[in-house]
Amino acid sequence: MISRDRPIVAAGHHRLWLRCFGGFRLELDGVPVAWSGVRPRVRTLMRYLAAEAGRPVHRERIMAALWPELPERAAVNNLHVSVSTLRTFLEPGVARGASRFVVRDGSSYLLDPGPGGGSDVLAFEAALAVARHAGPTGDATAVTGALRGALDHYGGDLLPEDGTAEWVVADRERYRARATEAAALLARVELDRGRARAAVLAARRALELDGYHDDGWRLLVAAQRRAGDVAASRRSQQTYERVLRSLGVTHPSAARPVHVTAA
Repeated sequence: MISRDRPIVAAGHHRLWLRCFGGFRLELDGVPVAWSGVRPRVRTLMRYLAAEAGRPVHRERIMAALWPELPERAAVNNLHVSVSTLRTFLEPGVARGASRFVVRDGSSYLLDPGPGGGSDVLAFEAALAVARHAGPTGDATAVTGALRGALDHYGGDLLPEDGTAEWVVADRERYRARATEAAALLARVELDRGRARAAVLAARRALELDGYHDDGWRLLVAAQRRAGDVAASRRSQQTYERVLRSLGVTHPSAARPVHVTAA
């Protein structure tokens, strides 16, 4: 028996919103969908495809990630049954090959959120792309807006409910590192613009994500000093030096100044 907040119907135009950062959530037309009655392997397939939303994933890659211990025949059967169950859950009564959400493309499958739908992963990547393209133009407002948008979408680790599953760990670390770098870059740009307090907040966000991030610490120290909070800057400097000593660094780079330039 499939449990959900409201029926998912196939008629009309519907859109999915997929949230993978900080825990998986599925919304249909803005309404959260409960799926505790769906088999675990189907839920895992949904999360796997959601992390790759909008991108086709070859069936061999899916099977290697989700059922590596099974013989190929059994893994193929698991994949087919899980895909069919997922399609039925999202679009009850959908005809074979007619799913709008779980689409087969040759030997690959993709999860298509539909027009107006999307995912926090896609939105995070899109915002970083905007920041990357705006950087060379010198448009600091566009860069900071895009970086804030990316960090707003990054709500925490990718799919924490999947624990140490091999298929998710590398991507989880990669997205956390990208979010950390985005926060540090935001801090640097804000400092360049003379917005010291905004730079402090961004640097703290970087350090929340990675307490060993060198630029995050140096930017925090510089931003607090620039904001006139000498005591806080000194405390951050001391904490940073303790972090460096814990890593075996004997000449703390926190002593190096952070150079900023005009926006």
